[in-house]
Amino acid sequence: MPRRSRLLRSPAPRSPGPRALSALAGALLLALLALPAACGAQTISSRSWSTVAPGVRLLSGRTSSPTTRFWALEIALCTDYVHMAASSAGTARRTTSSWGSAAGVVAAVNGDFFRTDTSTPVTYGQAVGGGRVWPAAQSGEGGAYTGDWYYRRYGWIAFGPGWVEFSHTEAVRRAGGTSEGFLPGRATTGEVPSGTVALVSGFPELVTEGRRVTCASPTATGCFADRSDMRSRNPRTAMGLSADRRTFWLVVVDGRSSVSAGMYGTELAWLMSELGAWQAFNLDGGGSSTLWTAGGGVENAPSDGSSRAVANHWGVFAGSGSGRTRAPGSCVPAPAPDAGVAPADAGPSPSDGGAPADAGPSSSDGGASAADAGPEADAGAGDAGSSLEDDAGRHDGGAPPRDAGAVRTAGLSPDGCACRLGRRGRGTAPGPSAALGAVLALALAHRRARPRRRSAGLRAPPPAGPPETDQRQRRDERERGVR
Repeated sequence: MPRRSRLLRSPAPRSPGPRALSALAGALLLALLALPAACGAQTISSRSWSTVAPGVRLLSGRTSSPTTRFWALEIALCTDYVHMAASSAGTARRTTSSWGSAAGVVAAVNGDFFRTDTSTPVTYGQAVGGGRVWPAAQSGEGGAYTGDWYYRRYGWIAFGPGWVEFSHTEAVRRAGGTSEGFLPGRATTGEVPSGTVALVSGFPELVTEGRRVTCASPTATGCFADRSDMRSRNPRTAMGLSADRRTFWLVVVDGRSSVSAGMYGTELAWLMSELGAWQAFNLDGGGSSTLWTAGGGVENAPSDGSSRAVANHWGVFAGSGSGRTRAPGSCVPAPAPDAGVAPADAGPSPSDGGAPADAGPSSSDGGASAADAGPEADAGAGDAGSSLEDDAGRHDGGAPPRDAGAVRTAGLSPDGCACRLGRRGRGTAPGPSAALGAVLALALAHRRARPRRRSAGLRAPPPAGPPETDQRQRRDERERGVR
């Protein structure tokens, strides 16, 4: 009878030994130590919420390492009577509290950077207030300013009837890699969406379509190359939108004092992302940074010692006594439930498709209303030469088509650290205590999985092989006379 090779059983799987477990725990602990760097240099150490008006909340907070005080207005744009407002072109600069009180808004902050060598307000970027575009001579679109360093570097956020729009800064447009915003694929122009009621410009961008700005060092030359003052800690003002464009944030940070250090640009980007902003811009800071509420006055401590007169402002109307219609002014409709729509806590990626919200151009000649102005004569629009896709589907004042995935608002861990990951749906990274618990649980699980010794010198029996293998082996033994 021909001899058959004896089937061999696979050796029993071995559990990791003490050295392997130690190496694993060490690697996880190293990752744990790296968590604070991933979450930003600062952590929120205290926070207190109050209600300014229905749909408008004020967060008063403090960060540590170093200590910095900040205030954040969270504006629910789809709440009854909530309407956004911005300053109209005026003949003189005004403090935030003076403009807010006169306008009748419930809260206001300072707006865009501005020239200080003119008697009339002149902003660095485009501006719209009261539904009218500022005259070119009073904005960064003026022909006299085409040679200035800041010319058309700005981005903006705009509000219109039933829609919210934003425009990327020139630096982001050149870099490419974005999929949303006004007139993608083109250089920055003075055009604004038709029907714009309020618009304020700023730069640089802090969060771009869910990705916040990070740098190897917050003071490195290449960090925020378009504004060197972002590389030092200063008082700050910023504006931001959620991914579904239904929540707007206005943030002011104190600085230059013994009780508040101020923030680097990267720290401000981190803070905006923590609050939930999917798109965010830097506004004028330093002594201009001011947040005012109708009930509390100037909430922060301006670094000049008193409020500075500035060129323009953001304001919000809210409550039944606001004098505005009950229907919210710029509520973007929520996506209808559908089998093809991603869950609200994850949201589709901007690259998943959907036409960019191109609201159509309007004039910036100052005398024309943004609601019925045509294309501006000196727009200078052209191909930016970037990798941005061409714009698709313009509209004239109605609600723009929107690919609106909601942002999951992640809270801070007990360790005061939360990292937002990805583009739309962003989770929370575990704090140090959670990660340490994971290390211990993993080690315990491996220890339990190790086979127990029955007695000295005896090994635990190897696991039985598959039934088919055992039957074939017994047949081979019978054929060879083995009993």
